[in-house]
Amino acid sequence: MMEVIPLDAPLGVRIEGLDRASANEPAVAAKLNRALAEHLLVVVPGERMTSEQTRVFSTAFGAPQKQLLRYKRSGGVPDVSIMVSTLMPDGTTDKTAIRAEDWHTDDSYFAIPAKATLLHGIEIPSRGGATWFCNMHSVYETLPEATRKRIDGLRAIHGYDTPRARNRPSARTPEEIAETPDVEHPLVRTHPETGRKALYLNPNRLDRIVGLERAESDDLLDELAEEARKPRHHHGHVWSVGDIVVWDNRATMHRVVIDYPVGETRIMQRVLIEGDRPV
Repeated sequence: MMEVIPLDAPLGVRIEGLDRASANEPAVAAKLNRALAEHLLVVVPGERMTSEQTRVFSTAFGAPQKQLLRYKRSGGVPDVSIMVSTLMPDGTTDKTAIRAEDWHTDDSYFAIPAKATLLHGIEIPSRGGATWFCNMHSVYETLPEATRKRIDGLRAIHGYDTPRARNRPSARTPEEIAETPDVEHPLVRTHPETGRKALYLNPNRLDRIVGLERAESDDLLDELAEEARKPRHHHGHVWSVGDIVVWDNRATMHRVVIDYPVGETRIMQRVLIEGDRPV
């Protein structure tokens, strides 16, 4: 019998006793989605799966959305991306692996970002490489009342790249550039299922706040990010081969700790789940 066990952390549950083949049954899918909306992070231990099995499992959370960067798509199953973040001795490590070390939320450079991300552990280094998650409901609710009043209603520009990011992203093809014009999102978004407010930050993609001079915008974004970096909002997942981890991009940020041995393979399958326009 499937059991939902809350983690002793600011976010997250662990699912025990789930037959992954039953995830798409209406009652099971409803329970998984409720756990995701309420706890923002769902961990499902189990065996390694094929790309097709991962795609089928992911549909319990919604419709899969194709990864922007074509070179990451799995050949036979394009809804599943192959994320290789192995640290290469010759320095040719994929740029997206390096940028993943900074706090971010997936797909905010789209007008309709992904609702959730599913990551499935295929090859895991012998040590290190934990993925950390930040509860952005908690971050928003911890801000001083004056700050919450100041930022409610503000909007911000997100783009594929911004000078505020510490590292540059992977290059895009002309087709990919055409698909990713800058977009505008609220700085505070309301979760469509729970009604809770969350700070909607993405230091890798968020460029500036609409209506503010650059210096004032940078100062405010830095102030907000400082609260999000506090450990009281965080939980770190230590990977095992076969783990499935699903997180709610509407109210979380995440980052990977790049502290695993050089040359040890780190490969994940990833599926993005279609979302809705932030409000």
